[in-house]
Amino acid sequence: MPEFSKYLARERVAILDARNKRQAIDGTLELLRDSPSIADFPRVAAAIWQREEVLATGLGLGIGAPHVRSSSVRFPIAALGVLRRGVDYGSLDAAPVRLVLLVAMPEDSQAEWLRYLARASSLFRDDVMRQRLFAAPDPGALWDLIKEH
Repeated sequence: MPEFSKYLARERVAILDARNKRQAIDGTLELLRDSPSIADFPRVAAAIWQREEVLATGLGLGIGAPHVRSSSVRFPIAALGVLRRGVDYGSLDAAPVRLVLLVAMPEDSQAEWLRYLARASSLFRDDVMRQRLFAAPDPGALWDLIKEH
């Protein structure tokens, strides 16, 4: 299985109509709500927001990457939300975020998280790929773009 899509699934990618950072992250979080990989969804959601309060997870280039490592996560899982319009996210480059990759990993998976973030970062730094993701008309098209990566 390709490295980037290994923690994603068709039902965990969405096009979101978020108007702010809170809606963008919460909308992406919702994609994980019923996953068996998450033992305690409210705890994972709270941890995502605690992390975000310490340091915004805007990577630049229109990408947000909220993440958590928690004992409430049984298996690594990710969700991807593409926003119809950019939102202020507090990114280092001050660019509005259009794509939110939310990753939840078990507590002891630091190395795996770093490998996954590196792969995602490489994919998102490709201008053509990033623009194709931003322009995806629906979740099916979005999934088709990422499932081979």
